[in-house]
Amino acid sequence: MNTSENQKYDKPDEMVIARKIQCAMIPKTFPLVEEVDIASLYIPSEKIGGDIFDVVQLNKDIFAFFILDVASHGISAALISSLAKVLFLNHIRLVNSPRVVVERVNKEILENISNGYYHITAFLGYLDLHDNKLTYCNSGHPYPIVFRGKQQKLEHLKSNSCCLGLFENTSFEEDRIYLNSGDWLLLFSDGFYKFFNGSNELECRKNLEKYICINAPKTSAKELIKKIQDTNSQLQSTTKSFDDDISLIAFSFLTQSRKNQLKEKLGFNVDDPVYLQFISYFEEMDRATAVILSSMDSLGYPDESIRKMKIILTELFANAIYHGNKGDHSKKVIVGHTIDKNKVVISIMDEGDGFDPSSVPDPTLPENLIRDCGRGIYIVKSYADKLEFNEKGNRVTITKYHVTK
Repeated sequence: MNTSENQKYDKPDEMVIARKIQCAMIPKTFPLVEEVDIASLYIPSEKIGGDIFDVVQLNKDIFAFFILDVASHGISAALISSLAKVLFLNHIRLVNSPRVVVERVNKEILENISNGYYHITAFLGYLDLHDNKLTYCNSGHPYPIVFRGKQQKLEHLKSNSCCLGLFENTSFEEDRIYLNSGDWLLLFSDGFYKFFNGSNELECRKNLEKYICINAPKTSAKELIKKIQDTNSQLQSTTKSFDDDISLIAFSFLTQSRKNQLKEKLGFNVDDPVYLQFISYFEEMDRATAVILSSMDSLGYPDESIRKMKIILTELFANAIYHGNKGDHSKKVIVGHTIDKNKVVISIMDEGDGFDPSSVPDPTLPENLIRDCGRGIYIVKSYADKLEFNEKGNRVTITKYHVTK
């Protein structure tokens, strides 16, 4: 046997290589997010398929995730799904609208691949942990399932948007929902239905939904994935292979949104309509102050009350930045306020060690007249109707009532 013949027989199977490359593009780990437990399941079919998914953290509060499926098999389908993943990853870092991202990906797919050869179903979502708002675009993908833990009911994230790769001048829909502690979100490809025996896809889906309702309330995302694998081990052992990729991403929401957590830290109730702001620099004080003062003005608060409030906020913001956070601009001052026609309640919390308010000297006493301390707190006490500190001393809450002449 000559050298060329040896090379021919030693050459790895191209399908095996393609399958390995495709599996390598499936994430093995996800961003660590305290509020959300994320787990996935991926079982490649014997044929090379077109399933791809990913989860990307864009900043502290927002991460994006997508799942897509090319309606075909073979190396070409794997190449197209890989291209689509790259396009999604490029655009989700440039814009924060799922609809715009899907439109751009659709345009680039049509520019690079002949129209009509392949079509792609996809779901793209942006989750803002600040208030657990999920903004999403579903382009022809199997409807993701939302399980509401508190109500023990299911919702479907439906959409009328078309698949990708079919039409150039088509519109895509964007929608949003809010998720709460105890809720679940499940994204999957149509191959996932194979786990739930039924005579047709509708019956399989009903069996899937029944399974979620029974098991989701009692487990974590990782445990649910393991349950699905264990429960269907017999199916996997009796079936040589699945004829389609199986993909699932499960999100379990463990705690309330960061916005509600901050409300409670600021001393408000979760249901209070709190407006939150964050400042770190003295230059940001005017902007935060203007938001509150303009609201007071629109609700008819007297000019004298607005003037006093401006002085109050200037003192408290400066104290929080300079004394509370010690001028460390990597730390934030969190400001929350509620306002109606009767009163304004403002809570300001820094990230410092706090202080004992009772230890602040009285600036009106003769021995303290020339000392540069206590004057700001004294002014705030004089102008606010109520002044309260938390036990640690790193949060102050003031109340100003709407007094009409």
